[in-house]
Amino acid sequence: MEAGRGKRNCAARAAAGAVLAVLVLTSAATVRAEPYMAIREGRKCGTCHVNQTGGGMRTLLAITHMQEITHYREIFPALDDAGEAFNGQITSFFSIGGDLRVTDSIIFQDQPDAQGRVPHKAFRGRVDENVLDVREGALYFDVQLVEDFLSIYTDLNLAPGSPVAREVFGMLRGVLPWQGYMKAGRFYLDYGLKMETDNLFSVDIPSQDLFVRGRTGTGFTGFDSGFEIGFQPGPWHFTASVTDPSSGDTGIRFTTNAYGIWRDIPVIRNAMLGASFLFNSPSGQDQYIWGFYGGANLGPLEYQAEIDFIHQTFDDRDSVGTFLAYGELNYLLFDWINTKAFAEYADNDGMLSTPDMQRSRTAQNRFGFGIEPFLGRFLQTRLFYSIANGPKDVPETNQNRLILEVHLFF
Repeated sequence: MEAGRGKRNCAARAAAGAVLAVLVLTSAATVRAEPYMAIREGRKCGTCHVNQTGGGMRTLLAITHMQEITHYREIFPALDDAGEAFNGQITSFFSIGGDLRVTDSIIFQDQPDAQGRVPHKAFRGRVDENVLDVREGALYFDVQLVEDFLSIYTDLNLAPGSPVAREVFGMLRGVLPWQGYMKAGRFYLDYGLKMETDNLFSVDIPSQDLFVRGRTGTGFTGFDSGFEIGFQPGPWHFTASVTDPSSGDTGIRFTTNAYGIWRDIPVIRNAMLGASFLFNSPSGQDQYIWGFYGGANLGPLEYQAEIDFIHQTFDDRDSVGTFLAYGELNYLLFDWINTKAFAEYADNDGMLSTPDMQRSRTAQNRFGFGIEPFLGRFLQTRLFYSIANGPKDVPETNQNRLILEVHLFF
């Protein structure tokens, strides 16, 4: 009976995944700054970031065209009247950058009953905790040993916690065909859409970090050491990497990612379509992760989605399958305020279980909406409200959060 039910559940997840995949493919075909910016501008991640796979330090091109990319408004007249602004370039061979994110999270969570359970709700009134934290304090350094050919890049995160070099690698460009490059050192894995919702909405609560980026281990809190090779001919982007996880696993990770981004498409303006694969072999298991993602924009409306499947085999127990999904809408209001709504789902079979308690219902969902205007050339603010529901006997997975964030960057 249980085996039959498991097969039916797997079939249902596969069917749901196939339907969502069709929707993603259809929307992208007919129709990493953060992905919505890349899709809205029709440019690959490496156009605006020193790291060719996105995230971290911005390129001089991005700094020069900040107005067109972020649609910022200088709301403080004194700043608007100011003259020159810092662009991060110390010399033609040495540049610096930085990000400071200060976040205040008001957490709403019901008091568990005698059985340790809480109800599923859309809105909760009980304030459980207020978390004020420096979510990120990072400095970036780019040294061009041979300009446009050989460089060393460092992403040094100073907070929260102890300082750590999240990324530090050497990169060789200009010698491989198809705008290829080679990278060696420590870096983020190139997998899927580079959203940061897991990190933003899971401050200090690891059980909230079980959605697309958290479960695949490809968010902005994990980094691996190894080698990466990439090619970027025309609208295409292909990468492959072999790395050793920073978590201390004995196995290695093999990751591939490929996407295309096309501009000036009739009716819609830009579209992206991609797929990723990751193999990991931590102690006692093999983990296969694959996913599909895409997005497009229709005037000021940008939309994107990603689905992922995780299959884990173990030496001492049955295999486990997990289905993940994410969808996001962005609308540029008044031509300068980005409004966002998102939904994500995780069917974490076995992931919230313990050896003495196997849960039959481990699905989690989270919805959120808010605004994130750029209030100046180097200043962004965010105001979001999120609703999360998961297993009733894990209260921390059933929370609402009101989040205010101030982001300074250069």
